[in-house]
Amino acid sequence: MSHFLDQPDQPTPRRGRPARRAAGSRGHRGSRRAGVILLVVLVIVVALLGAGGWYAAGKLGLRAPDYAAASTPGAAVTVKIPDGASLKDMGTILTEGGVVKSEAAFVRAAKANSKATAIQAGSYRLSTKLPATQAVDALLDPKNRIAKQITLREGLTLAKQLDAIADQSGVPRQQFADLAKDPGALGAPSYAKSLEGYLFPDTYEFGDNTTPKQILTAMVDEYKQTATQVGLEQAAGTLHRTPAEIVAVASIIESEARNADDRPKVARVIYNRLDRGMPLQLDSTVKYVNGLDGKLTTTDKERAQDSPYNTYLHAGLPPTPINGPGKAALDAAAHPASGSWLYFVAVNPETGETKFASTLAEHNQYVAEFQAWCSANKSKGLC
Repeated sequence: MSHFLDQPDQPTPRRGRPARRAAGSRGHRGSRRAGVILLVVLVIVVALLGAGGWYAAGKLGLRAPDYAAASTPGAAVTVKIPDGASLKDMGTILTEGGVVKSEAAFVRAAKANSKATAIQAGSYRLSTKLPATQAVDALLDPKNRIAKQITLREGLTLAKQLDAIADQSGVPRQQFADLAKDPGALGAPSYAKSLEGYLFPDTYEFGDNTTPKQILTAMVDEYKQTATQVGLEQAAGTLHRTPAEIVAVASIIESEARNADDRPKVARVIYNRLDRGMPLQLDSTVKYVNGLDGKLTTTDKERAQDSPYNTYLHAGLPPTPINGPGKAALDAAAHPASGSWLYFVAVNPETGETKFASTLAEHNQYVAEFQAWCSANKSKGLC
């Protein structure tokens, strides 16, 4: 018998109505419901985080489509990277050219490569279907760049410069010769009487579509930048010379001096002789008149050749530079050494050893040293 029925004051449950659950039973059911709700919330949060991560990964290029490394190269293709192209621009160009699978993969690979900032504008020969990292490496490899490389060494006359430019560019020489007749149209400074001396010796790279005028203009621009760096025009004022005279002196230095320490001294000899009204009497100017190259000395007949460039016959500097001087020669001409020298001679042409003198008697002693060297080296055919 139920214990509760023995208590008269305890109400009897109504028939057909379920008895109330104990308080503990009701809490258990609420706990399960809260657990279900929490689980649903966690699923939603995880889903949102996953979607965000997927989106972020896409933005960062972490899930960007990329080609796998292939055992054989893809098809050859040429792509052009324009000036000022961003990594995104490059990625678009490479994707459209079939080189990489996606722009995002290229950008990711480029950002991971510290050298990628050195990628230059220009045309490149690449392969299709490259992994993005390989595409970045290919753009950094100069062997893949399609460019005309033109090198002008120091001391070449304009005629030889034009020969070199034509040979290396594959453009007929006459096109460059015609352009050289108008230095101003190429941006040469107003003091340039001709293009002689104003095509700066250096190594240049040009794209496939670069015109002959653009090639020569770039070389003139390089001269102007170098002249600014050495303060050529300011130095001309200090030396009481014109800028054109400084360039002419630099061209003589380029021909006459081999060693760095001698260049400013050669400049001083030239200025000292000019200041005294002495003829320069330089074989380098005679060789320019006669189109000579290779030999160190000149003959009586060659020195008798009448030309304003012949400094044995005419006082002062030649009308224009006699070659294309480099930066060291321009700097020496703009900043001569201090000294009273009036003469110089290379006593050992092989080493370039040069001796300077303030008197003719001293100079003649050094000339004898040079002649002795020539006698001992006749087989070389330089004297």
